[in-house]
Amino acid sequence: MLTDDTKSDGTQGIGAGYAAFQLSKALVAQSADPEPEAQAKVAQRIARWQQVLAHAAQGTLRYGARMPIADIPVWVTLEVATGGFATGQLLAGGELNEHEQALAASIPGIRSGFERLDLNAWYLTDEGLDVLRSYLATGCYRVDVPEESALLSVAWLLDHRQVDEAWALIETITPFFDRLRFFPSPCAKPQSSSAQVHVFNVGDIRQRLLKLRAQPRLAVQKQVIEICLPLYDAAVSHFLLTYQDEWPCRVYPEGWRERAASLCTRFNAVCEAEGHTIGASKPRLLELFALLEQCAGDSSSLTGRQVGRIRQIVGDFVRKHGLPDSDLHREYRSRQREDVAAPDHHVLAKAVAKRMERYPADDGVSDLTPLLEPITAEEAAVFALADGADLPKSIRQRVERCGSGTIAELIERGLITSGDTVARVLPAMTADIRSAGFPDPILGNLYAATYRAFRRRRSLLLIDLQSQVRLDELPWVALMEGQRQRHSLDADIARQALIEASALTLTAFPQAILPNKLLKELRALAETAGLDLPFVDEVASDIFMGEFSNKFIDASRRAGRALAGTLYARYYDIDTQVLTTLPDKPKSRASQPFWRRSSTGTDALTTLCARRANAELGTWRPATNGTIIEQQQIVTTQNLALLFCELDLKTLLHPRLSSLAQACFEWICRRQQMRIEQYHGRLIMLKNTAYAWRQMIFYLSMLDESEMLSAIEGIEAHLRSQPAAFQEKFRPAMVGLRLAAAGRRLPQQNRTIEGARVFLGWTTESHWLR
Repeated sequence: MLTDDTKSDGTQGIGAGYAAFQLSKALVAQSADPEPEAQAKVAQRIARWQQVLAHAAQGTLRYGARMPIADIPVWVTLEVATGGFATGQLLAGGELNEHEQALAASIPGIRSGFERLDLNAWYLTDEGLDVLRSYLATGCYRVDVPEESALLSVAWLLDHRQVDEAWALIETITPFFDRLRFFPSPCAKPQSSSAQVHVFNVGDIRQRLLKLRAQPRLAVQKQVIEICLPLYDAAVSHFLLTYQDEWPCRVYPEGWRERAASLCTRFNAVCEAEGHTIGASKPRLLELFALLEQCAGDSSSLTGRQVGRIRQIVGDFVRKHGLPDSDLHREYRSRQREDVAAPDHHVLAKAVAKRMERYPADDGVSDLTPLLEPITAEEAAVFALADGADLPKSIRQRVERCGSGTIAELIERGLITSGDTVARVLPAMTADIRSAGFPDPILGNLYAATYRAFRRRRSLLLIDLQSQVRLDELPWVALMEGQRQRHSLDADIARQALIEASALTLTAFPQAILPNKLLKELRALAETAGLDLPFVDEVASDIFMGEFSNKFIDASRRAGRALAGTLYARYYDIDTQVLTTLPDKPKSRASQPFWRRSSTGTDALTTLCARRANAELGTWRPATNGTIIEQQQIVTTQNLALLFCELDLKTLLHPRLSSLAQACFEWICRRQQMRIEQYHGRLIMLKNTAYAWRQMIFYLSMLDESEMLSAIEGIEAHLRSQPAAFQEKFRPAMVGLRLAAAGRRLPQQNRTIEGARVFLGWTTESHWLR
């Protein structure tokens, strides 16, 4: 992937340039969509990036640190903009939410301007603790940000005679009582089981249905068909009465001018109401009625050119639609009226939104049948609809998005469209699996709710090999973890869930690397299963500090053992023996800040990757960093070796490996041939297709030789079905694949052998596929 290779030390000005770019994009988007909802969202984006830019310029936030805001501990949930930049806002803080406002109004003694402080304190009174106990007992509470479970934890600790722990937690959170909300909001019913997950909840879809607006084009179409076209037919019919020897305006039957004037009066009334619409949709109709009006007033004033124009308009109409009074034409007009007689979609959407009021807003729907039934008589009366009217496809598709089911079912329905979407729904399942180890189901439910909320936290931009905040760093969660009891059955369930989630994601989206958000869930499942699996994240090239942690080194060693003698090792010229013997990073060096480390004394993995990329360390150039990071992804297989060899996905997915490789290549062909105007978009395409190619090579490497060669023949057959120009452009990559399959090792670093090239996504030169 060729990118601007300007020098940067990787730290100075972190956030300023990126924030300015994002702010400019938001300002451009402000004029793109005039809808109030879109304008409100853009305004929020602009405000966020203005805050980020101000903090970056003033140095009031430490971007790249785990604790970017001074005196705000890492367990506080920050508002984080795209790219990992904290805005300075706290998600459990800010304006009072609806529940807080209602609660403050209902409790005597809550002071104006100190509502959050007083409410947090009230929950520590006997009355407030009783409310928290009722939440815990029924499970009817909602935790949107992790802080909202803190006082529930206090209540549980007090009820279980762990007073010292409860007071220690209170002492930790009370300094923030005036700023943060430490209590939950009530909800209608407990959180549903993890067996059923959903991408969108009922509340999301209901709001989208209510915001659906009338379509102006449909309204125009309806007006044209129901009002304008009958007048058009009448005008054509009336002019046909004047024809003689195939020319109009030759004879005028008795009463013709009077009926023509009446038609013009009706048409002018319509024009007065909707003149612009008619002119835009049917300019010939306007012209024909202007001529009809002139003819009705004084037919002798028509010029020969005008008579010829009437003849042309009427003739074109008859040739296209038939005579206005014919049975065929009347049937055609009847079908048109039936097509537009259906009620407007936005009205139907309101009726369906009304149905959704019966369902909990924060949950999905397992059985969508009642929501998708035809309009009932009662709904027809309320919304002025036809009794028994079917819901159109567009409304049904919107409603189906809140359907719940297993992850596999949602993938099959097309509701889960990427690994990132899997990462959105998987926490519901992971939370229940991890909470199963709590003897008290009430505490297990509280832990699960906190886990789900924590997984909605956005990751911070971090440098210097720092790790993201862990769930057990939240003080109240650390106390919960002390109550967990580990059972072998829980570990088996977590292992099976890990295998199923990984297999489903790779099968559904074989061309894509596992996204970082999904890797968080896989790590949590692996931890619960008692597995030591060093999953590696995708590293951003613009913040890479020239070193990989021991986790990456461990992943490389394991990959080396799995790749020995494979197509993958030959294609990417990997010395698997070197990989398996990579030493860990010295602890003394790992503890040093990056600016005190020399580029020549870096860890063994970074040195290996830089050598493979023919890149110089210590330049801090994004494109150079990208070439090094891509080599790390190659030698670690970006988690594929872990999944296939240590979780035995190789056996589980073996029957599908050929089709997975084929799907990767077909996706590459589609993406490579897409028309992408933006320079940056083309670079992203090159990177992603190179990643997909690497995934394909790995799947092929997990096959027996005969199966691998057969799969490659299928790939080559698909290439032959592509346009000749693309075949010629992509041939070097295919030649390289064939050479590696025949046992040859390919030269790296953008070199060729016998017309073959290794397909990589990053380069500091012009990419050969561009």
